[in-house]
Amino acid sequence: MPHSEGIPPEINSSNMLNGPGPLSITYACMQWKTLIQEVQNLKSSFNQILRCLMDNWSGPAAIQVSNAATPFQNWLNYLHTKVDTTETEIRSIMYAVHNARHGVVDPELIDANRAQALVLSSDNELGQNTAAIAALEEEYAEYWDQDGMVMERYRDAVRFALSRLTPWTPPPPIATNTGLVQPVPRVAGS
Repeated sequence: MPHSEGIPPEINSSNMLNGPGPLSITYACMQWKTLIQEVQNLKSSFNQILRCLMDNWSGPAAIQVSNAATPFQNWLNYLHTKVDTTETEIRSIMYAVHNARHGVVDPELIDANRAQALVLSSDNELGQNTAAIAALEEEYAEYWDQDGMVMERYRDAVRFALSRLTPWTPPPPIATNTGLVQPVPRVAGS
């Protein structure tokens, strides 16, 4: 009785347990954690430099610099939130991988079930193994169900995590047309 995935448990289990494994997603999660700290450090440094500049400088140019920097400060806060959200969703995917790996049926159990069913079927001319074969087929159907449910939960968890990741807004320009620096007029003929 195939599930909507239509993939037998021996393939689902094997793919989940013998595939790339959780190390790459775990490493990615750690790298996003590191990036969160780096963005936090960048925010702190930028704010500290701007504060120091404002403490030691005044006048219209200082106000314009502060006004020009404010959108970038806001964007750094936004960036920190986006990086943090991304790390959270990557971590959710990592947990989904771990849960799926622990939830699928052990391929050795499936192989043993199929091998035993084959042996009993090949020696069942008088029907003496029919009950045992039926029990093995019932067990195999349960493997289908278990792997199907595990893979469905895995797919739903990954889909939900990915749906929460949205495109990022690029940083605003810091240097704008403040009127403090005038463009150099072009000389005719150059």
